[in-house]
This record gives sequence, structure tokens and C-alpha cells, in this order.
Amino acid sequence: MPSPDRAQHLWRYTPWHRIHPSGVPSELPDVVSPALVNLTYLDGSELPDGVKLSMATELSGSKHEDDVASTFIRAICGDETIKITVEDGINCEQPLLLSVESGEGICGLQVELNIGCRVECELITMIEGASDWFGLLRTGTISEGAIFNDTVVNRLGSSQFLRWERIDLSQYCEVRIGTVGSGATRTKADLRYLLSGRGGNLKVNGSIFSAGGQHNDHHVEILHEAPDTFSRLNWHSSCGGKSRTIGTGMLRIANGAKGSDSAQVFNNLLLSREAEADSIPELEVLENEVVGCGHGTASGTVDDEQMFYLKTRGFSDIGAKGILIAAFLNTPLKEMGSNTMHSWLNRLLFEDLFSEIIE
Repeated sequence: MPSPDRAQHLWRYTPWHRIHPSGVPSELPDVVSPALVNLTYLDGSELPDGVKLSMATELSGSKHEDDVASTFIRAICGDETIKITVEDGINCEQPLLLSVESGEGICGLQVELNIGCRVECELITMIEGASDWFGLLRTGTISEGAIFNDTVVNRLGSSQFLRWERIDLSQYCEVRIGTVGSGATRTKADLRYLLSGRGGNLKVNGSIFSAGGQHNDHHVEILHEAPDTFSRLNWHSSCGGKSRTIGTGMLRIANGAKGSDSAQVFNNLLLSREAEADSIPELEVLENEVVGCGHGTASGTVDDEQMFYLKTRGFSDIGAKGILIAAFLNTPLKEMGSNTMHSWLNRLLFEDLFSEIIE
């Protein structure tokens, strides 16, 4: 497959050869390590009846996509796909935790989500390990009337991380998609969400912490195909050291998607003079009868008055700065799910991200 055109925002800031394992786009790796996966409740207890982790023979929706990232991950993973199934009407008493431990060298994983009708469920996907390169491909369908919160946490070490996903939302479902990132030296994510059923409600939130020389590039597309659909994209990135973050968002409202309501906001917190943040929100509206469609972006530094206030209350410079960064990243974090999910993610923010700030 030829390299994609860098005129596209999707590939402008991270060209394909920069995220390819060898840097040679035409090459496929000879050896790919398997990822170790385990699905439990968040407290480690066993899954309830109606929730299962299994192997799938193929990914739904694979015939609809032929872009370079998804094609490459499918090629290196072959037929090995894990499937998470939550049967109709299941109400999970606490979040599910999918633990993913990457193998050595080059590693890839394909995941399919099959969330049934009228399900109430939360899922956290935690990715850890020290592979040189890790590819994650996720597809799935959220069925009618489901209430589903889904967050992916990147805690990889000195890895390159390529993530691609497409999630289809059926009618009258309520979905929150979250991304929490502090790991990997270079991350490229292409995230696509399709509101294909009337009354679908989607909120996409991102909380990204970049430090040192990290490079985080996230591209989010939300397509409104059905009438009376709702979406919000809220993305927060903090950038320290010589790191760089990129956030590009595309909201598309198709012809016939009457009554759609969509908006996106990117906020960047710059922590050093050498850090860089780029945000490009885009809109494509092909329907006249919409409730609203807007976008915005803002970048700034730590507020001096807030720093002064915290220091008068006994905080050191580092402590005060850390509190403000944590508060900034916590804004989208608290919108990713229930109080249980937020408390668990918030501990990661203070234990992992905050420790990096102090160092």
C-alpha cells in the first residue's frame, strides 16, 4: 500500500514512515510477539455471566476500511482477534478491566467489542509493557439502548504506539469514549466513531500528558449519519520538556442527519518554552437542519496568579505546578465514566502522571 498523502491532517504531523516499525513503509516484520490479555472486573474478581472474552475469526467492519494503519495492523496480526461480548440486558456492577501486556520487539493486538442491547457497562483497557512497537486495532458495535463507557489507557514504556479504531453506535445508545495517555515515546492514533442510529449520544474525552521528547498525535473523526444525534469532543493535552502534542478533529454531519448537535474543543497547557501543541478542529456539514455545530481551541501556560495563590498556602513551586496540571488533566477525566471509574483513573493521574511531573 502506498504511503498516505501528508496533505491530509491525519498524516501531516506523523507521516507513515515515522510510525512504521522499521521506517520502510513497504516492509512487514518477520517476527511479531503476541500480547497477553486478561479480562476481569476492576477489583480482580471473575466476570459475571453474559460477559466473555473469546477469539474471533474476523473483525466486523473490516471490509469497510482500507487505510494504511488498519491494513498494516491486520497484516501483522493475521486471524488472531480477541472479542469482548456483553450480552443483551447485562448490567455490570463495576467497570471491566482489560489488561494488555505487550510482548517484546514488535507486538500487535486486534480487539472487537460486541455490546448488546440495553447493556449498562464500563470498560477500561490498560496497555502496558516494554515492546519496541505496539499496534492496537479496535472495532465494535454498541447496540440499541446501551449505556457504555469505554476508556483506553496508554502506559507503554519506550515504545512506538499505533492505534486505530472504529466504533459504530446504534440508535438511542449513550456512549463515552476516553483516552488517557502518558506512555510511549511516539503515539499515532486514528479514532473513528459512527453515529448510525437515531438518537445516538456520544462524548469523546482525552487527557494526554507529554513530557521529555514524547510525540502524541491523535486524530478523531465523528460522523453523524442518523437524525437527532449528539456528540461532544473535549481534548486536554499538557506538554512539557521538548514534547509535542497534536490534536485534529473532524465532525461530519451527513445529508439527512437532521437535528444533529455536535461540537469539539481542544485545550493545550504548555509547560516549557520548547514544548509544542497543535490543534486543528474541522467541520463538514452537509445538512441544513441542525441544532448546532461548533469548534474551538485554546493554548496557554500555567496561570501565575493561581501559582501565587497555591504558594501562599504552603505549596512549593513544583507542588503548585503539579496541582494545576493535575486539575487541568482531570477536567476531561471526570467525564469518562462513573465515580468508580473516575476514582480509579484519578489515582493513575496522581500516582503515575504526577510523579513524572515532580521528577
